[in-house]
Amino acid sequence: MANTPMEVTQWPLRLVLVALMVLIIVGILLLMRRSWRSMRGGARLGLFNIPAPMVQAPHDFKPGEVVEALFLGTSVHGHWLSKVLVHDLGTRSRAEVSWDTEGIWIDRAGANSLYIPRSSLAEVTLGSGIAGSVRAKDSVIIFVWELGEHRIATGVRADTAAGHAKLIELLQSEMSAQ
Repeated sequence: MANTPMEVTQWPLRLVLVALMVLIIVGILLLMRRSWRSMRGGARLGLFNIPAPMVQAPHDFKPGEVVEALFLGTSVHGHWLSKVLVHDLGTRSRAEVSWDTEGIWIDRAGANSLYIPRSSLAEVTLGSGIAGSVRAKDSVIIFVWELGEHRIATGVRADTAAGHAKLIELLQSEMSAQ
C-alpha cells in the first residue's frame, strides 16, 4: 500500500488554480517590464527631457594626461543608488579620462564617450561609490555636473594608485580654480 498513487480529485478546481497562478506570474512580469522601461526612460526620477551629453570632444580639446580608469556609471545627484540609464550613461565600461582647462573627456570602450564641459561641472569629489557600485573609501572620483536642467554625478575609478593620484591632482588644481 505504500506505493499506491493517490488519485487526483477536483481536476477543474486544480486547473483553475494553476491558471490563476500563471496569470499572476505573467502580470507581475509585465509590471516589472513596464517599470524597467519607465526607469530606462528616466520617468521615475523626472528625467523625461534629459538631453544627450556631448559624445565628441571639442576640436580645440588638448588633454595633458590620460588616466586609465573604470567608468562606474552615472546617478542622479543626491540619489547615488538611482542609476541614470538613458544615453548610455549607466553603462559600466573601461575608459580613458583626460582633461584640459575647458573640460573632462571620458573616452569609453564599448559605450558612448562623454565630454563634460567645465562650465557644466559643479564639483569634483571623492566618494566610496556611485550607482550601486560600492568601493573603498575615497576610491571613486565623482564628477557632479549639469546636463540640461538635471544635476547628475558620474563616477570613475582609476586603475592604479598613480592614476588615482593624478585624478586627485585634477580635483585639487584645475577644477578647484573654477
